[in-house]
Amino acid sequence: MNSTATQISKPSAWAFVLLTALACAGVNATAASLFGDLSCQAWTDLAYPRKKIWTNAFLAPLSLTHQGLERTKPDRYNDDPNAADPAIASIDSFCLLNPKLGPADGAVAYLNALIEK
Repeated sequence: MNSTATQISKPSAWAFVLLTALACAGVNATAASLFGDLSCQAWTDLAYPRKKIWTNAFLAPLSLTHQGLERTKPDRYNDDPNAADPAIASIDSFCLLNPKLGPADGAVAYLNALIEK
């Protein structure tokens, strides 16, 4: 080991881990808030390029995780280069019907329906 490297004692490491865990517990870290906790009204005001970025950032990892857990099903979202277009249309429709919810709810509903196919 490099003698000039900073040594961290076990108690210091545990204190760091504990403080980090406590800090994370105090933060509302839902998936929606990680990508902007948009309302459906805010969603309808977004320009298409912003909707596409948000949709891909939100759905691509969820779809990839699901496909990885299933291991036998294709990744219907990530394998389609144009997958964002029907997803955005679905989220648009969802938000028109459910203005008190958010686009994350619509995106998850869309992905669930896509996976069930």
